[in-house]
Amino acid sequence: MPAPRTEHPTEFLAFVSIIEDLRKTQGGDLWFRGCSSADYKLLPSLYRHRTKTKIAELALLEKQLITRFRQRSIPFRTATLTDEWDCLFFMQHFRVPTRLLDWTENPFMAMFFAIADAHFSVTARGKLRFDKPAAVWVLNPVAWNRQSLSHQSFEGGILSPDDDALKGYKPGPSFAGMNNHPVGLYGAHNSSRIVAQRGVFTIFGQNTEPMERVYKKHGFPKDSLVKLVFDRTALPELRRSVFNHGITESVVFPDLDGLAREIRRTFEFEV
Repeated sequence: MPAPRTEHPTEFLAFVSIIEDLRKTQGGDLWFRGCSSADYKLLPSLYRHRTKTKIAELALLEKQLITRFRQRSIPFRTATLTDEWDCLFFMQHFRVPTRLLDWTENPFMAMFFAIADAHFSVTARGKLRFDKPAAVWVLNPVAWNRQSLSHQSFEGGILSPDDDALKGYKPGPSFAGMNNHPVGLYGAHNSSRIVAQRGVFTIFGQNTEPMERVYKKHGFPKDSLVKLVFDRTALPELRRSVFNHGITESVVFPDLDGLAREIRRTFEFEV
């Protein structure tokens, strides 16, 4: 099977045009994930451990992380974690390793994360020089879910934690009965950032391969996963366009940290 299709938009309007074309051909909802490096693989943080790669090791590691987080986070949180799903979403918010991968329903949020987080230096003339290309991935979550769960004749759409089809992904003492491929789901909106960023998720099962490899090897529908690469020479102008269209740090991060980041950039203190 071929790898996911790759496009190379060089302007803001070209990016919008590609998204609009995908909406017409794919239909329904599309999700987006921005990556500051085009080489970044679609793989969750739990599955990026340096030494633990076997599924039994990862299952034990997840259990240990959840237990430690529940025990140590009590003095610092006001939200009640009613079950393991709540705990996973909350852990993801604070960058504790999980099987979750962040996506957004808003393509411009994804563009922000791809471009605003991309590393650059400043030339002697004050110009930004980016080190490498960035990317936005586009996912059709309904088409993806139906293929991921085709072994159980799934004909639904995007999942929620209480759906029967998601029981095979719930954290447990082992991953032995867990489903194989990643699936897309709505999560608990238990932070203002998730709300602002229109956050949604994929959760991984026993298959520890990145989603782009899963797409290629396991017969996923054409263009249910597409990669948009921003060449590094196009990034300075695309960056200006993102900010000029109102997708700024204080919008993406609606708190004092986001405001401070925006002020630093506005007054040229970010380098």
